Amino acid sequence: MGSRIRFTKAKQVFETYPELSETVSEPSSDVTPEDYALELQDGDAPLTALAYFAHMLPKREAVWWGVKCVVGLQGARSETDRRILALSETWVREGDEDARAAVRAAAEAEKADSAAVWLGLAAGWSGGSLSPNPDYRVEMPDDLTAKAVNTAVVIALGNVEAGKRQEALKSCLSAGLSFAAGGAMPIVTVKGQAPALP
Repeated sequence: MGSRIRFTKAKQVFETYPELSETVSEPSSDVTPEDYALELQDGDAPLTALAYFAHMLPKREAVWWGVKCVVGLQGARSETDRRILALSETWVREGDEDARAAVRAAAEAEKADSAAVWLGLAAGWSGGSLSPNPDYRVEMPDDLTAKAVNTAVVIALGNVEAGKRQEALKSCLSAGLSFAAGGAMPIVTVKGQAPALP
């Protein structure tokens, strides 16, 4: 399978999502998105690599990457998390409106303080109307899925032991880049940390 990345140049990500430049510095040279994600990871603000990467992928692929990072780093921390992660996976696999509406309803019914809930919001906000009123449609902002995936992954990183967060970030990004190149999504792990329960 070919690359899952929607862009050929790093700058195109910022052209598509202008608001991204408010939190992520733009590239000074004409590099590929993959190389720029690695450059950000090795720079002064490594967390920005995750925000950038979440915007590089199509929405379903971004949510799948987020699910695998969250499950690999912390697992489901409650029955609610388990249910929302399962609904998110269903949406990734099926991609239809019913699956999207189901995961959005489940996530919006919960307090937005867990990585799993943010992944549910990411999937739910991938389409449909921002307004809950069916008679008043408001187009969903195109970057909400990427922003919510990034939030989920950052929350999961925060649940990793402080001394291992840099390794966890690199594991997430490395797995994501391998997946983005067209391969299967590798398992996200941190050495010395007990495996997360699904």
